[in-house]
Amino acid sequence: MTILVVGFVGISLFGVSIMGKRANPKNDFQTEQKTSDFDLNTDLTDFKKKMTELDTLKIFFDHSVCTYEGYERIEITKHSDSIKVRTEFKELTFNENKNPDWNLVYEKKISEKDTVWQFDKFIERNAQRKTSDDKTRGILIVQNKKDSIQFFTNGLVDLNRFLEDYYLTMRKIYPENKNGIYGYELVEE
Repeated sequence: MTILVVGFVGISLFGVSIMGKRANPKNDFQTEQKTSDFDLNTDLTDFKKKMTELDTLKIFFDHSVCTYEGYERIEITKHSDSIKVRTEFKELTFNENKNPDWNLVYEKKISEKDTVWQFDKFIERNAQRKTSDDKTRGILIVQNKKDSIQFFTNGLVDLNRFLEDYYLTMRKIYPENKNGIYGYELVEE
């Protein structure tokens, strides 16, 4: 009889020991979840360095002016010490198809230390456009996960100034400017 009691106590202690180990998180196999500290509002002007491989910036730009209607979407991802910029464009003005496809314009890989394409400086120069009293014309949207920042213009003159700044900035990463998506240079004779 004593053997059964000792056996029962031994089994009970063994069970408590196993359960105790399960309840102790130090002994569990835990996978470390990688996270990103990238904050769209504070890190956008230094995105090349502050992005991680877990971040994706999505940019939507409305090229429409007067009777012209065109849209650009850009995806920026981080790969080790470089940035990949992928751009697609959809033009509606001269397209009889009312729902045209997005066409790949370019895909470029640049160093995170690149100083030629200064999109971050463009964002800094236009910081005042993040707010608008009437919010009539949102022209640029930047998103990362659930966060987004929208830039506004006010009237045709302001829109053209913003477009010029954007086009000059974007020609640095895409000097080929095929199909003139970043405007045309005026040639004076």
